[in-house]
Amino acid sequence: MDKTSIIAIIIPFFTIKYKCFDDIIFLNFPCFFGMLLTDVCEFGIIKETVVFYYAAPIIFKKGRMLFMNIYEVLEDIKSDRKKKIILDSDTYNEMDDQYAIAYALGCDKIDVIGLTAAPFKNGRSTSFADGMEKSYGEIFRVLDVTNKTGTCEVLRGADDSISRQPGFAPVDNPASRYIIKMAKESDEIIYVLGTGMCTNITSAILLDPSIKENICVIWLGTNARNVRDVGEFNLNQDYRAGQLLLNSGVPLVIVPCYGEDGHGTVHLNAYGHDLQGIKGDSRACVFFRETLPFEFEEESTEGGTEEWFRVIWDIGAPAVLSVPEAMDLSIIPAPVLTEERVFAYDDTRHKIIVAGVLDRAKVLADTFACIGNL
Repeated sequence: MDKTSIIAIIIPFFTIKYKCFDDIIFLNFPCFFGMLLTDVCEFGIIKETVVFYYAAPIIFKKGRMLFMNIYEVLEDIKSDRKKKIILDSDTYNEMDDQYAIAYALGCDKIDVIGLTAAPFKNGRSTSFADGMEKSYGEIFRVLDVTNKTGTCEVLRGADDSISRQPGFAPVDNPASRYIIKMAKESDEIIYVLGTGMCTNITSAILLDPSIKENICVIWLGTNARNVRDVGEFNLNQDYRAGQLLLNSGVPLVIVPCYGEDGHGTVHLNAYGHDLQGIKGDSRACVFFRETLPFEFEEESTEGGTEEWFRVIWDIGAPAVLSVPEAMDLSIIPAPVLTEERVFAYDDTRHKIIVAGVLDRAKVLADTFACIGNL
């Protein structure tokens, strides 16, 4: 059959059944009429049902939905459907990444297909490359204690930041290439969770922007809108990567770090009595309840209290998928990260999802229950 194009006007909210060719692109317009464009590559008969809900692109390829607009992403997050994830973490930086990984591995709603090592540079590493290598090794330790060795791919990430590259170019690395590969091969949306600097994730988007059609990024980064300074560790480590991520148009969920009045993962510190909520005698339970906390004894007390606590903020990222009801998820125009390191707002920008007030007790209880499954 010769290559051709077929154009048809579709009324929104109208359910249709169609026979399609290899590639079909649906575009909904703000006027609430849609245009159906079929690019004939190879004849094949595929029957699908399509409902138009929002003025945003929906792309099908070989019968697979490869793009959901931000409203549909939010509905998917709230659903009980088991989600495939890649978790990108600076695992050796603090102890919260280890809890986040274990949380995801033990969660019935999450299928961890890959763990990738993010770079970092602070007192626990001599360079971004050293931080990434240490994080890479720490991932294997977590997989070992959770008896999950060999259940998912583990890849090294970037050895530097985008902020240090000429023209803020992407840092090509195995983790970014893996994200691209999985996005292109998957028959469903891939959730890419970031609990460190977003260099690997942003680099993947810059290297192949088409993956925005089949991923949603959940990034624990920036601060709540009720805090003026947006800078926190994950963003400050690679500010340009954060700017590019928020400007990219990828379906994005921001989980802020610092915030007031219940906003931000800063409220997810775990005290000694909290960690006793990890029930069971498995190797994983003992490790996360009795061993790992005492590898970070410098995080001892807070506010004059005598009870020690530990920072496990990164559990906020998998919590978005495991207990979305534990946080106020709202859709807003993507803020602009300015050179002054404050948010600027423009109502015409693409929309993203932002986590608001967190239910600390519910997130901690779910985290510890999932770890108890290991």
